[in-house]
Amino acid sequence: MKRLFAFVFLLTFAAINGHFSKTVFGLITAAAAQLDRGETFPSLPGVAATDKLQIARGGPRPSGLWIVCSEGPQIRLALNTRLPIEEEFARNGTRSESLARLIVLAENIRTFQAIKNAPSILFQEAMWRRDDENDVVLTSSLSAEEISILSRAFSPAPPAVVRIDVAETGTEMRGTADGGAIAEFATHCLARE
Repeated sequence: MKRLFAFVFLLTFAAINGHFSKTVFGLITAAAAQLDRGETFPSLPGVAATDKLQIARGGPRPSGLWIVCSEGPQIRLALNTRLPIEEEFARNGTRSESLARLIVLAENIRTFQAIKNAPSILFQEAMWRRDDENDVVLTSSLSAEEISILSRAFSPAPPAVVRIDVAETGTEMRGTADGGAIAEFATHCLARE
């Protein structure tokens, strides 16, 4: 009943105040029209993807993380999201100097010890591109050791939290693939020569 009263009050107030009404309507429609970046594989500048496997999706900011096979053959991670950082700090365009860190938590428990002991990979070189709708983060090529860390971190089942941090911000998702699928994908990708 309290929620209904609050909703009716908000609508009445909005009807009285035209500017407020436009603002509220804009926020509501923007939230309803928000892209689900977890469903949309991003375009990858300078990389010809030959195959991909989604390994994480969702979160408070709809995001998707894929492991990508490209010509060479090389294996990279590609993230499609909208990072919570102001435009002036993100500096539109491509940033090649960005560091990226992947952290995988098997359970949705965020204690200091759990995060400290969680499997993680630091990418010294990651490309971050922002446009009007998306932030796309593309890591450097994964080494055999990093592929092994990734596969083990997703075993025996998809993890509860997959976090990517870039430029002092980041996004979290839920794992969608297990370690076996990742290892199989990597083997398949590297067998292409």
